[in-house]
Amino acid sequence: MSSVQSISITKEDNYEFHQENPLVCVVDEDSNVELGWRKSLGRKASLVFFDNPYSLLDSAYEALLSNASCFILGRIFGKLDLDIVKTNIPNQVRRKVSAPIFLNWQGYIAKNDLDRFFDGKIFQRYGVKWSTLRQRMQRVGKVQLVDDSHVRVVKKSNQRFFLSKEQRCLELLKMMACNAQGAHRDKIESYIAHDQNTGIQLLEAIYNRLITLRDIPQTCPSRYINSSPVIAARILEEALMSSSQVK
Repeated sequence: MSSVQSISITKEDNYEFHQENPLVCVVDEDSNVELGWRKSLGRKASLVFFDNPYSLLDSAYEALLSNASCFILGRIFGKLDLDIVKTNIPNQVRRKVSAPIFLNWQGYIAKNDLDRFFDGKIFQRYGVKWSTLRQRMQRVGKVQLVDDSHVRVVKKSNQRFFLSKEQRCLELLKMMACNAQGAHRDKIESYIAHDQNTGIQLLEAIYNRLITLRDIPQTCPSRYINSSPVIAARILEEALMSSSQVK
């Protein structure tokens, strides 16, 4: 296990989390994922990284489990021949924590499986900025950030609400802007800030192209959503057409 900002967790001292920064726990076997999240979070949040999902459940890390702001779990662990969705690991983590648990996976997963095990999905495997991640946590609707002097923790609430089509599309446009560059990013950010209706029309046009054209050009903006046009179409369909209830 490795970490940033000189956070050290050992079985001997069971590190006590008394710090101002929120704590993000990422579990993935790829060390490049750790480097990506470290760079993305910067100094806004502290990162603790596990390369083995079973280590996270070790009783030595109870302080981590109770004080982390969120947990981000990779799906496939080739060295362990493990698909985390086909295990009871997410449920075991859920029994121990009140913080949101996200699946760090860019491929397809059945909505029932996602809702049953996780509070959402992260589409950028190698990290998002803390401000973006914090918005995702708040959008879940299950959590409320609580500041207790020097310790920032996340606790559940019983909130239930519906995300409107406009809200879902706005989140998707924000994700696209993060993945785009140059003039493409500027245009999407302009839609977000000044013309969300045109932004929604853009999403509808991308979706229509994906479901009607067999040959999708590499310049199609769907690449800012997912590298697979099939997955991008599913994401767009959910944003444009679902009722998206959050419990």
